[in-house]
Amino acid sequence: MDKILEGILLSTKVTKSVIETRIRHSITGKKYPKRTFYILLKKYADDFLTNGYEPRMIGLAGLRGTGKTTLMWQIAEYIFKNKEIPVYFFNVDIIKTASYSLFEVLQGFQKIILKKEFRKLQEPIVFLFDEVHEDAEWAKTLKILYDEARTAFIVCTGSSALLIQQTADLARRMKIERVYPFKFIEFITAKSFYEREEKIFPERNLSNEIKNALFFSPTLNDAYEGIQKISNKIENYFNKVNKVFSGYKGNLISEYIKYHNIPSFLEYREKSAIFDSILDLLKRVINEDVPKIKENAGEKSVGENEKILKLLLQLAISDEINLDTLSQKTGIKKDEIEFFLDILNGSEVVNIFNPYGGKEARIWKNKKIFFMSPSIRLSLLSSIYGDRITKEMEGKLYEDIVAMYIRRILDNNVMILTSKNIKKPDFVIETMEKPLLLEVGISKTTSDQFSNIDCRYGILVSNGIKEIEKNRKYLKLPLKWFLLM
Repeated sequence: MDKILEGILLSTKVTKSVIETRIRHSITGKKYPKRTFYILLKKYADDFLTNGYEPRMIGLAGLRGTGKTTLMWQIAEYIFKNKEIPVYFFNVDIIKTASYSLFEVLQGFQKIILKKEFRKLQEPIVFLFDEVHEDAEWAKTLKILYDEARTAFIVCTGSSALLIQQTADLARRMKIERVYPFKFIEFITAKSFYEREEKIFPERNLSNEIKNALFFSPTLNDAYEGIQKISNKIENYFNKVNKVFSGYKGNLISEYIKYHNIPSFLEYREKSAIFDSILDLLKRVINEDVPKIKENAGEKSVGENEKILKLLLQLAISDEINLDTLSQKTGIKKDEIEFFLDILNGSEVVNIFNPYGGKEARIWKNKKIFFMSPSIRLSLLSSIYGDRITKEMEGKLYEDIVAMYIRRILDNNVMILTSKNIKKPDFVIETMEKPLLLEVGISKTTSDQFSNIDCRYGILVSNGIKEIEKNRKYLKLPLKWFLLM
């Protein structure tokens, strides 16, 4: 066996010192705060390593920069400290750069490290694979590993579009979990820890209580009373935030929405550096993910880069999109636009919401596209307009963050209205027998967009609303309350 492969294999063993370098800031030495998703990942590990429950192969998918690799190392620390189970880490990008396949490395791993075949393992073992999509045959290789190493708990990170495009056989074995941008409470927890050396948490289960009151109440009165019951918990949380950040000159809500909703940019202070990094992130999706997806579909990738960037810039200034109109404005064929939108949606760059309703919706086929992170839209807008961002453009950032929340919470139960003849709210949410409607604004305090549509009730979420109110048709909710879900 050559020395390079042997070196790769010997470096896979995870030690306490290696973990410490991955879960702490390189300069300050502070541990990175754990995201709320860590609780679910820990549960998966405990369930399998203690009781043998599935799933035992977890794929962490999400927008680049959302902290998937850090989450993986944090769960490695937990297992290493509490389970006394050997943990092995494989950086698939490095393996590819060294001109090896993941399959070759795992074959060598059995001979050099384990000194036995995977199928002969009797004790628990943990495998971590970072950037697993970098290997062309990753799905086939992990399927073999899963089937052969019956005592293995496996966690891997990768491009959302490529992980979700896995084979049917692997889909039955791997549980894909999406890692979204920061929730507001995660942003506050991280920022308070980094800057004030304190951690601020809401009361337990508050997020679920808000979600159930807003989206699963049978009537407007029930929704109002449900929020009223927990209003003291909400206010107590914000009192803690105000105390810790007393004297802070910035606006925490605005900072979160515009700049610091993607974890990897939390330590950036200059907005130009954030924008440049986000544009680089988009270029990586375009230059790396798109060719792989086209290759998997049996197509060659030629000249897409400029087209996708042009499409993204057009989406950043658009509201509802119509393929005919979008094709005319960009000069890109409609079938290409549809393909690119699928990739951008799968890569967690954008959130695409389909139209609600019957014949009219199907005829117009308009969709509404939001960015998974409002910082992506702001970066694109700033590349066109600099600092001259209008109030209308800023309003789209607030819609983006709300879209990310409801996509994370409700997934496919969220749609848009496409009627051309009436004013309409931003979202239709299908829970219970009749849908509810959701409108988002920066400074709105009233809305007439609920009056002409049959619904269970409406919700107006706005930064201009300071306390919860209700009128005949809808609930008025402060944006910062909504962001605690």
